Amino acid sequence: MFTLYPHPENEPVSAVHSVTVGGVSAPCMTARVSAMPYNRVWPGFQRGKDQTEMASFLNFAADGPVELTVTWPKDIESVVVRPLRHGIKPVVEGRCARFTLPGAGQYTVEADGPSQALHLFVDPAVPAAEEASISFAPGVHDAGHIDLASGESLYIAPGAVVYGQLNVADAENVRIYGGGILDNSRFERMDERCVDFPNGCMKIHRSRNVRVEGITFRDSATWTATIFNSEEVHFDRVKLIGMWRYNADGIDFVNCRHCSVRNSFLRNFDDCVVIKGLKGWDHQNVSDIHTEGCVVWCDWGRNLEFGAETCADHYDRITFRDCDLIHGAHIMMDIQNGDRAEVRDVLFSDIRVEYNLREPQPIYQNHEVPYPGTPGYMPRLFLAENYCGVWSQDNILGNIEGVRVENIQIFADEGMEMPQSIIRGKTEESFIRDVAFKNITFNGKKIETLEELNLRTNEFVENVTVE
Repeated sequence: MFTLYPHPENEPVSAVHSVTVGGVSAPCMTARVSAMPYNRVWPGFQRGKDQTEMASFLNFAADGPVELTVTWPKDIESVVVRPLRHGIKPVVEGRCARFTLPGAGQYTVEADGPSQALHLFVDPAVPAAEEASISFAPGVHDAGHIDLASGESLYIAPGAVVYGQLNVADAENVRIYGGGILDNSRFERMDERCVDFPNGCMKIHRSRNVRVEGITFRDSATWTATIFNSEEVHFDRVKLIGMWRYNADGIDFVNCRHCSVRNSFLRNFDDCVVIKGLKGWDHQNVSDIHTEGCVVWCDWGRNLEFGAETCADHYDRITFRDCDLIHGAHIMMDIQNGDRAEVRDVLFSDIRVEYNLREPQPIYQNHEVPYPGTPGYMPRLFLAENYCGVWSQDNILGNIEGVRVENIQIFADEGMEMPQSIIRGKTEESFIRDVAFKNITFNGKKIETLEELNLRTNEFVENVTVE
């Protein structure tokens, strides 16, 4: 059984993909995404649209397997459905591909490479329209700024597009839910730091027990969803797409505790899931933050990220588990300790990492010249590093210890080699120690040694093991 969501009137229909779900025509939404990993440190103006392209996405609900047919404007040679772990093998004939999705989840359909991909967001059931303080019915709504106070809720129905921005400050017991879209495209970036009002799809400040469920975030002016000095903030089944602008991070937890993001899809032009500590918020440590069951596509930056700002006394009990990293740019899994934090008890577990020969090389743009990158780039698998750099705010060196990287499956196209990993301490007092790699496989072959892991370390690193 499946349920298609209504397509909002006056919203564009994708001209790239024609889709049927269970034999029923399903018009796709559109989102502007990055076409190339070409970036610069914020220069005071926005990225040109000549570095972007239009992609398609489709939200619907299904409680079991469902058959899809996708048609492109011209003949195609090959189609890949990600994440690869599902083992979906499309049947391709001319301009069409047929395949069956196993059920609820997030998927991409890529014809002859990742350009102009189709994104499929399948909910396990249609979100119930429970009573809410603010509700948006199917259709298009120009809402502007929306502020939610303690005890309030916001419902965005499937088939609704809300052009606006959400703010939750000094509040508790807030719920934001539904199957619709929150679009930030009518907002411009207003500050250089990415963190202040009125930027981004959502800001949460000094709040407790906030739940964000089911909605799609599209085209954020800067960091998409940013949470400051808060606890018990949980994201479930959210989808992030259309983040093509500079510094369009995904979900940033800034000096937070007891938070999570689960069962979600993130595609961002910068770091996707980020655990930060920033000056001004650093009276609170960072603890008990969990990312689980997510599909992550990073167009620039790092998929699963600490830092680079780590202004806090301690980071502990941080886990990334059961995620699919389907595209990356610089580093797939990352601990950048750029400030004073003592980082302990970190787990990366049961993660599938995908590499392909069509992945373009990320390049910083220094002049107004066409993107010069070439395909075949392999982002680093893992980085752990202490340093003080351009993003550092304390300028005090910290430490990292007690990191486990286990049950990591690496899938790479034929001819690609093991991606590089790096662990770098800074001084004898700013060390990294007790890092354990366990059950790492490359195209099914278990990695047995540090050499096979393709790991680089320095003299300020102690007790790194592979088993």
